[in-house]
Amino acid sequence: MLKNFILFFVIISFSCSNSEVEVNKITSEKLISLLKTQDIQLIDVRMLGEYNVGHIEGALNIDFYKSSFVDSVNELDKSKLTVVYCKSGNRSNKSALIMDSLGFIEIYDFNKGMNGWLKTENSIVRLDSLN
Repeated sequence: MLKNFILFFVIISFSCSNSEVEVNKITSEKLISLLKTQDIQLIDVRMLGEYNVGHIEGALNIDFYKSSFVDSVNELDKSKLTVVYCKSGNRSNKSALIMDSLGFIEIYDFNKGMNGWLKTENSIVRLDSLN
């Protein structure tokens, strides 16, 4: 319960704050380059059903709406370059802000999310067809 309150507080604080906290945004071209040239943590913060329908290869699913979100994010390597994405950029932006508050060193928000990824005809991994 306390973790849920902390997550809620962090989200509200960033949403209502007058001091703008900037999240680094990247394009699909930059994400492709990072995936080819660096060992990154790629985090998909959509719900599991969305993830299973299609996600970027190598992405780890950590559902933004789950009560275990903060705990799961805290298990990641905070010193490693991390890219977060969702469907359109809303959840990933909030996730990046939370990660920043938890001490992550280098975070990028793929702000176009899966919508942008699919629009540029990049490949995805589908788990729903494996059942």
